[in-house]
Amino acid sequence: MNFTSQQYLYALAPIDFVIDAFIEEEKTRLSSVNDVEEIDAWSIQSQGRFATLISSSSDTSPDFIKEDIEVDCDGIVFLPSEKYVQKLMKRYTTRLEMEGKELEDNNLASIVCHFSMSRISKLPDPADFCFLRYRVPLVEKEEKERKYDLLRIRIYPHHNDVGVAKVWEAGACLAEYLMKHPDCVRGRRVIELGAGVGLTGFIAAVMGSESVHMTDYTDATLENLSYNISINNKWLEDRGIDTNIVSAGYLEWGEYAAQDFCSHSADVLIAADVVYTVECIADLVATVSVFLSSGGKKNDRFALFATTYRNRNTFALFERELEKKRIMCNYKSQDDMPHVFPCYFNQPRSDVRICTMTLSE
Repeated sequence: MNFTSQQYLYALAPIDFVIDAFIEEEKTRLSSVNDVEEIDAWSIQSQGRFATLISSSSDTSPDFIKEDIEVDCDGIVFLPSEKYVQKLMKRYTTRLEMEGKELEDNNLASIVCHFSMSRISKLPDPADFCFLRYRVPLVEKEEKERKYDLLRIRIYPHHNDVGVAKVWEAGACLAEYLMKHPDCVRGRRVIELGAGVGLTGFIAAVMGSESVHMTDYTDATLENLSYNISINNKWLEDRGIDTNIVSAGYLEWGEYAAQDFCSHSADVLIAADVVYTVECIADLVATVSVFLSSGGKKNDRFALFATTYRNRNTFALFERELEKKRIMCNYKSQDDMPHVFPCYFNQPRSDVRICTMTLSE
C-alpha cells in the first residue's frame, strides 16, 4: 500500500519513503498537465512544493490551551522530530545534486539554511519527544468536515522504554482490524494490555466501545498515555465520543488480584505486540486466563490479540501456555483490511497474526 508523502512525513517514515512518494506525486501531477513538454520532478516549481510539504509538518494548534491541558505554553506545537526533518532536508538536497540539479527555490533554500544552522545534537536524547499524526477515515463518507481531523500521538523515539518509543506494527494492525470489524468492540467494555502510546485504544473508542480502559505498567508509559488521551479529547468529542469513556491505569501482568483486574467489568480484552520475550509469557497468559474465567455464569468474554511474529520459539511457548490454561486461539483473516497507518517499515503487516481467545468448554 502506497501512502502520500504527507502521510509518510506525519508518521516519521524512513526519509526516502517521503521523498520517493513526493517524486511520484510530482510525476503524476505533471503528466496530467497538457502543456508540459518535460516531466521534471526536481524543477524549481517542484522544489517549492516540497518546501510547502515540509512547512506543513509544523502543526500549531492554539485550541489546545493551558486550561484544557497542563502545558507550559499557550498552545501545543505538534512537530515531527527536528533531527528527522534535518535528515530529510539533507537527503533531499543530496538527491537533488545526484540528479544534476541546483537548489533554486528560495523557500526551500531558507528551510535548508535554517536546519543547517540549527544546533541540533547528533546524539540521541531520551528526553526528546515528537508527534505522529494520522488522518483516520472512520466511515466511508464523512458527512461533515472535521475541525480536529488528525489523531496525534506523542512518542519518545530515543527512550529506552518501548512503551513510549513508537507505534508498534501489531498495534497499528489491530487498529486497522477493528476498523474493518467494529463489531468486535461496538457496545462492549474494553480493557487493553500493554497499551503503549494509545493508538489502538483510541480506535477502539471511536468504533463504538462502551468504554476503553488502557493499561500499562511503567511510569513513563502511563504518563505519556495519559497525555495522549488529554490532547485527543477534542478529536474524540468531534466524533461524538464521550471522553469520560476513555481512561488509563496501571496493570502489571502477574501482579494482580482477580477482583481488582475485573473491577472495570470489561467484556473484551485487547492487546498488541505483547508477545516479545519468553520471560513475560507465563504472566501474560495468566492474566488472560483470569480475565476469561471471571465472567460469571454467562461468560461471553473474549480476548483479541495482534502479535508480530519475530521469534519462533517465543511464539511457540506462548501457544503452549495458552493450551495449558485451556485457552482456544482462533486466527483471523486480514483480507480487505484498510491501510491507514504507515508503520510497517521494519516488518510487513503480513508478519502480524491476529487471533481471538476464549476458554474451551
